[in-house]
Amino acid sequence: MDIEKIFSIMERAEKSSFSKIEIQSGDVKVCLERQTAAAVAPVPVTLQAAEETVKAPLAAKEKKPEPHNDDILLAPISGVFYVAKEPGAEPFVKEGQHVRKGDPVCIIEAMKMMNEICAPKSGVIENVFVKDSHAISAGDALFAYAKEN
Repeated sequence: MDIEKIFSIMERAEKSSFSKIEIQSGDVKVCLERQTAAAVAPVPVTLQAAEETVKAPLAAKEKKPEPHNDDILLAPISGVFYVAKEPGAEPFVKEGQHVRKGDPVCIIEAMKMMNEICAPKSGVIENVFVKDSHAISAGDALFAYAKEN
């Protein structure tokens, strides 16, 4: 099975409603599994040392947006957030910059795969909530668009 066929399968799976697909061709086996909301739900932690470790990164977040605001771009997946295509490169977007729908705004690395995240709409990026190379969870706020008048 060649790489183009695998990418074609990935695109089709992404557009489908299946949560898991396994395909085998000869000695090559491909398994694609979508993370569901239930799989992303946090597990309660009862150890005091672990609670302090979990609370520290949450306290480091400077700006806390409203969760159901259409002007907030949320992380579609969990992973590591990157502002640029490679270390030292110019960021995809900066606060105050205008973006068009479909423009890349960041990369989220998940399971050794680099996932380019694109702007869902045109507008001006008002806030960047996450620092480069920080771990994020699905549903975390990444960017805020400026309010349209």
